[in-house]
Amino acid sequence: MIRVAIIEDDADDAAELKKNVEDVIGELGKTCEIAMFGNPLRFLDAYKPDYDLVFMDIEMPAMNGLEAAKILRQKDKSVVLIFVTNVARFAVDGYTVDAADFLVKPVEAGNLRVKLTRALNKIDNGKAERIIIRCKTGACVEIVSRIKYVEVMDHKLLFHTVDKTIAATGSLNKVEAQLKKYGFSKCNSCYLVNLDYVTEINDKTVHVGGDRLVMSRGRTKPFMKDLANRLGGV
Repeated sequence: MIRVAIIEDDADDAAELKKNVEDVIGELGKTCEIAMFGNPLRFLDAYKPDYDLVFMDIEMPAMNGLEAAKILRQKDKSVVLIFVTNVARFAVDGYTVDAADFLVKPVEAGNLRVKLTRALNKIDNGKAERIIIRCKTGACVEIVSRIKYVEVMDHKLLFHTVDKTIAATGSLNKVEAQLKKYGFSKCNSCYLVNLDYVTEINDKTVHVGGDRLVMSRGRTKPFMKDLANRLGGV
């Protein structure tokens, strides 16, 4: 099941896009659930990071799609984002919010199929990256891209994800060995950070998905190097 959100203030455009997306996803052998939002503020206020794909109109009253996408990325780094616009040049700034693609209105079915196929491949690849987290009651599986950082506290591990904290057993060094290839780096001996969630660094503090973590002097240089390499690879 692919969970989709469409943010579009024009009801006719929204209804047409919904039907076309359902048709194409069905042709590709998948099922979907589509939520419709005529107002980006309503979408963001109610947002939970459980969508796979978001279609965002760029030209909307109250808040344009680019502004809405910036707020969306603070809440969810991994959701696949496709802009929809009347004017193609408006979509060129999409890279600043890691947009996967854009569609120009009126949306042509063949073009939608190509871009949806690409988006679904990205979603499938992202879902494939999972980790087993061991805890006292057993184990759970978590998508790696949803983990903001891992913390050591009182001899236990805390996995801080986009919507919950999971208490686990094990060592941070072993978790680092598992997650380093996905873009994780220690900012000190207590925190293993998903570099995709870093928004700011100042005064020996790392801002990670809304939380502030202390960066140790000894980890500053290697952490900044890892971050630069990660940004260079995006």
